[in-house]
Amino acid sequence: MNDLVLPAFEMDCRDWLVLSPADAGMPDDVDGAPLLAVLSTLVIDQDIREATGALTVGIIEDDEDLATREVAPGAVAHELLDLERVPGTRRYVMPAPNQRLALLAEFMVENDSDELLDQRVEKLMTSFRWQTA
Repeated sequence: MNDLVLPAFEMDCRDWLVLSPADAGMPDDVDGAPLLAVLSTLVIDQDIREATGALTVGIIEDDEDLATREVAPGAVAHELLDLERVPGTRRYVMPAPNQRLALLAEFMVENDSDELLDQRVEKLMTSFRWQTA
């Protein structure tokens, strides 16, 4: 049996708010995948802009070849490259070591061209690590 690994982000709590699904008014699962947490960040200047993300657990099939891009050299998180990506969405996958399980993160960025929100999401995804329990 493999060691249990746990997800960990290096998160600046001044930038991000983490809620349980119930606290965010969301269901416990999304299309059958357990919803672990809802993440939200705001940029307030002349307007208020928001990025909201949902963390779920998924299973990667052995023969599944996902089109991805590494968010940073050596990073665990990879952005999923969808040919038909919905504007304003960013999707990431973080496969667990030696497991078929993966953590999935999907973000809705309110303004698709908001550079600061994109930077916050990328920084958060770059900080992701698996830790042995």
